[in-house]
Amino acid sequence: MASAFYNKPIYWFASCYSFVYYAAGSLVFSFYAIWLSKEIGLTAKQTGIIYSFNYFISLIIMIVYGIYQDKLVLKKHLIWFQSIIITLAAPALIYVYEPLLKHSFYIGVIFGSFFLGFGWVAGMGLIDSYCEKISRAFDFEFGQCRTWGCIAYAVGTFIAGILISINPHFNFWAASFVGICFMILNVSFKPDLSKSSEEVFKKKDKLSFNEIMSVFTLKKFWIFVIYVLGTYSLYNIYDQQLFPVYFTLQFEDINDGYRIYGILNSFQVFLEAAVMFLVPFIVNRVGAKNALIFAAFISASRIFLTGHVNSITIISVIKLMHCLEISTILVSVFKYIDINFNSRLSATVFLIGYQVAGSVGVILFSTFVGDFYDTAGTAATFNNLGLIVFGFMIFAIFFLSGEKKNI
Repeated sequence: MASAFYNKPIYWFASCYSFVYYAAGSLVFSFYAIWLSKEIGLTAKQTGIIYSFNYFISLIIMIVYGIYQDKLVLKKHLIWFQSIIITLAAPALIYVYEPLLKHSFYIGVIFGSFFLGFGWVAGMGLIDSYCEKISRAFDFEFGQCRTWGCIAYAVGTFIAGILISINPHFNFWAASFVGICFMILNVSFKPDLSKSSEEVFKKKDKLSFNEIMSVFTLKKFWIFVIYVLGTYSLYNIYDQQLFPVYFTLQFEDINDGYRIYGILNSFQVFLEAAVMFLVPFIVNRVGAKNALIFAAFISASRIFLTGHVNSITIISVIKLMHCLEISTILVSVFKYIDINFNSRLSATVFLIGYQVAGSVGVILFSTFVGDFYDTAGTAATFNNLGLIVFGFMIFAIFFLSGEKKNI
């Protein structure tokens, strides 16, 4: 009988990778839009420009990350590079990025796009695909280790909510400290692929360029990309660019908004951790395609409902629904990729088909949505975004692939 996942040291290493990465991410990004808007004084349109540039540069980084990590398998070259970037968070964001945004906006935008892209915007896909490879290689569910990333994000967001009301720079110094922990983990982790439960990880031959490029000739790859463009990218604009500012503006004292948002975000991510642990079993039962459709339904519902309610309580409930959407889509995407594509190319398909496609959507729509939000208001913006995501959910019903054997 195979040993339980929690008895495997390799499981705890993967969990620690997820934990330290998402702890740093929460300290930098959980209040990122609020920091740009209220602390630096940028408009929604300027914030949209920043998000567009962040995702444009990151999509190039994601392509490199995906292809290179599939060649490396579980070697840590890119993971080491990412840990260095995270360790440099405080000096780079406080002494370079912030002054540039205030005094040389577009130079600051370009600098931030590369720095945040290597560390977080593209880095999130890298660390998730790395942990997913570990989970497949050593026979446990990705969601079981990713749960610790959710817990770390919840704890980090709670701390960030307190620190930002004192001094936003404290969040960046805390992220740098977590980066040092990341480096210590890299020194300790030494995977032995000869003990892998899957033969694909024991292969000595390297992936060829033609094997990698073959993904882009598949019709179902491009259908998957369209699904991501119409759902995940629009949801990111809503959840990261619009909702934090919208929520905090519901309070007379903006600092009360910061604190309540931090507490609410922490609670939501704790719920996300519980859902993340359970959702692999549900996705295995209902199938990856049906789970992706359900995730799109939750996304569309949250966005649309936000445009129709005024109660802080109901808006808070809508925020908490995030735990259902993000946990389901992340686990489902990896299951969908494993079923429909070559297992050796999981990082390439995930980072390009999911992360890059999501970034392209943000690039295409972020500035436009920010401008529309400034001129048309919240209700019209949320209504239209919600209806568009509903449309792509219907697209998924008809065109995403059902359960099939790996290629």
